[in-house]
This record gives sequence, structure tokens and C-alpha cells, in this order.
Amino acid sequence: MAAAAPEAAPGLVPGQAAPALALPSLAHGRQDLAALHGRPVLVHFFATWCEPCRAEMAGLSRLAARRKDRPFALLAVDVGEVELRVRRFFDANPVPFPVLLDEDRSAMKAWKVVALPSSFVLDASHALRLYADGPVDWDDPAADRLLDNVSDPAAAPESAGLPPLNEDEPTRENSP
Repeated sequence: MAAAAPEAAPGLVPGQAAPALALPSLAHGRQDLAALHGRPVLVHFFATWCEPCRAEMAGLSRLAARRKDRPFALLAVDVGEVELRVRRFFDANPVPFPVLLDEDRSAMKAWKVVALPSSFVLDASHALRLYADGPVDWDDPAADRLLDNVSDPAAAPESAGLPPLNEDEPTRENSP
């Protein structure tokens, strides 16, 4: 799959430390990104009303299942919706990772999210390594390879971005 030319995430610079993130979740209590220090983390912003976001959830679930025995964490952050609506969606479509609730959009603003879905891949020190606004094809082997490189401190930074879910809709990606 062809990827768009690398670009900087809006307001976040590759290598920059990720903003703080501590929010309530649907079923895992309060989640704090700081508690995951030492593990690469995928932070995924979405909303249940967003059609591409809903389509991407199945791929994220398969990604989490493939990486369950590796040092990796996935946090999905629902933006701007009340808990009951989000809970109903995930009762019908369960996922194996925490779903955080950003009802007041404060996390979205801190992370400078400009589009949904948006994905931020952080290395073990929680520095930004990859970014994509728009849906990503998490089933593409390139996504696993990129995540493996983020997990390996000795690996050279990738110049390719995350693979878009739909090649007809280019995804803005970035890597250092």
C-alpha cells in the first residue's frame, strides 16, 4: 500500500513527549498513560458516531489480540460522547482494550486532535513516533512491522507512515 508523504502531527512533533492522559474508562477503571511508561502505546481517538472509526475497531481488536504477548498497550479514547452511548456501542461490539471517556474533549484538545479517527504511536518512553489522522489498516503487515520497530529501541526509525484503511482516502501519517 502506498502511504502519503510523512508530515508532522498538528502541534505534536516526532520525538516529543506525549501529553498527559488520565481518564475514566468503561470497564477498566481510571486509566493513566503514565502507568504504562516503559511500554509502547497506541493511543486511538474516535467516536461511535464516526463511520470510519467504527469500521476501524475490528482491526484494532485483531491488532490487540496479535500483540497481547508483547510489551504493547492500546488505549481507545472516545471523544465528546456520554458514557451510556459509548457503553451501548461496546456492549454490542466488545473490544479487548480499555475504552477511555473524554466527554469534555479535554484530552482531544491537549493532544491537538484535528480529525477522527486519529492514532498516535508512542515508544516506550512515550515519545511520539507515528501519527495518522484517518483510519488505519491495522491488519496490513506493514502496521505490525512499524509497531515492531517502535518497540525495538535499536531499530532505525521508519520513513513510511501507517497504512491507510482505504487507499481512496489518503491518511496523513508521520514518523520521525
